[in-house]
Amino acid sequence: MKLFDYETYEDYGKEWFLQVLTSRRFALLDLTVQWDDYSGDELFPAISLSMGSHHLFGFFIIYKRFQFAFSIIDTKPRELDWYRSNRDD
Repeated sequence: MKLFDYETYEDYGKEWFLQVLTSRRFALLDLTVQWDDYSGDELFPAISLSMGSHHLFGFFIIYKRFQFAFSIIDTKPRELDWYRSNRDD
């Protein structure tokens, strides 16, 4: 188990990932911030609050080029090793 895990990824924008107290099957906090190269044309931001089978509480907001998402007590955290292995160096 890692105390912190951090990764960045670029494809059609830049993504930053942070996980706190994480392992393959658990993360106390799973946080993502994303800035896209292409923006949407929506007038209002998309906001979602969720409680589900894979996390205790989740939240995301997407507006134009910006996206912010986090999950608390996540039992299926994002695989940051996939982003590390698929990076264009």
